[in-house]
Amino acid sequence: MKKLQYDMLVIGSGIGGTTSASLLSKAGYKTLVVEKLPFAGGRCATHDYHGYKLNTGLNTVTDDCHGALCREVGAEFEMRVTDNQWVYRIHGQDYPQPKSGKGILKTMIGHAATSEAEADRLMLAIKRAMAWAPPSYSWSLDEWLRQYTTNPAILGMFQNYLAAAGAIRNSELPAGEYFRMMKEIDASGRIWGYLPGGGGQLTDALVRAIRSMGGDVWTGCPALKITTRDGVATGAVVRKGGESIEIAAQAVICNAGVKKTVGLAGKDLFPPGYLKDAYTVKGAPQTIIYFTHDRPLIEADSVICLTEARRVFMYSTNTNACPERAPRGKHLSGAAAYLESSLPPFNLKGEVEMVLADLRDNIPGFDKYARILTIRVNREEWGLMKTWPGFTMPVKTPILGLYTVGDDCGPPGWWCSPAAVQSGRRVVEDVVHRYRPA
Repeated sequence: MKKLQYDMLVIGSGIGGTTSASLLSKAGYKTLVVEKLPFAGGRCATHDYHGYKLNTGLNTVTDDCHGALCREVGAEFEMRVTDNQWVYRIHGQDYPQPKSGKGILKTMIGHAATSEAEADRLMLAIKRAMAWAPPSYSWSLDEWLRQYTTNPAILGMFQNYLAAAGAIRNSELPAGEYFRMMKEIDASGRIWGYLPGGGGQLTDALVRAIRSMGGDVWTGCPALKITTRDGVATGAVVRKGGESIEIAAQAVICNAGVKKTVGLAGKDLFPPGYLKDAYTVKGAPQTIIYFTHDRPLIEADSVICLTEARRVFMYSTNTNACPERAPRGKHLSGAAAYLESSLPPFNLKGEVEMVLADLRDNIPGFDKYARILTIRVNREEWGLMKTWPGFTMPVKTPILGLYTVGDDCGPPGWWCSPAAVQSGRRVVEDVVHRYRPA
């Protein structure tokens, strides 16, 4: 078997893997990324479909997270922010969300509340949870909210935000995790924007940066086995072009998900407690639909957030901000929806029917002028996220020199792609402390 030597081996080219690889390459480590799919990025990729640029997952980025990473490793980054970024549809009226300031949540709850007393009651509870003690993790966000209100518009507003940031239902999120996330966002002043070429533009820029600094990324190259010796990771066996290759490395960073990492290394090498935690990690599903139209169907240059729909929680015309994502003269729009439950079994036909009903109800002329390009119910291991927010694993495994990265290994309070970026940063900090480039 052919053998090659690298300082660091990264399995999987999702945003956690490319974060790790780009930062390690910049630090002087000879780094190889292997990706089983024929393209890099995983849920952070963009495909061309008859001239339309469709994202596999990541649709928005932030300057303080994704932009900061790109600047640090010398990768290109261009983020576009719309004038009215988020518009909430509450009781049939559209209310633009303020872009910044301490009063955002109070303003939006005020629009949805049936009385000042209801709004004040909920805001007081939120302020106490933020400033003093967050709710128990044994309570769901839905249970916590219903102590103070049963208003469908308010519950829907929280569901909307949770689905956008974490892909699951209010009834599935630990209440304490919600407030932990709120503190992280409040501290960062995070503003979201769009990449002109789609979410995959971020991956492509990071891959170019990795290669420019002496690393490499192999696509269509699955890892067959993570190799170990005496409880220490030594590399992996991969398949490239029909040939098995043994890659030796000082450490292995796996972005394939915690459960797949266990499978690649062999579960007999992991203690029962770690296995129990790993196998309770659950993917967060989401339905994504892309459609095209010749005439404008969505007036606002922003994301429309639905608070009282069946399944769809947001939709927007991507080409309003990024006309490059469709052929000339065409509009590209997308919608996202949560599922009845984030756990299988899923009624896929029923979920799609509800998504289409929501779009017909909220977009005049949808049936007449819109043409559906793709509908995907991302679920289980190919869900929008590898885990539900609040149910994450550490980046260090019980095997010395074997790390895991991704949103399933993000720090508390960090969700989705920012969580994956943070997991990569944490791993690199530890690697630099323990290992030296050859």
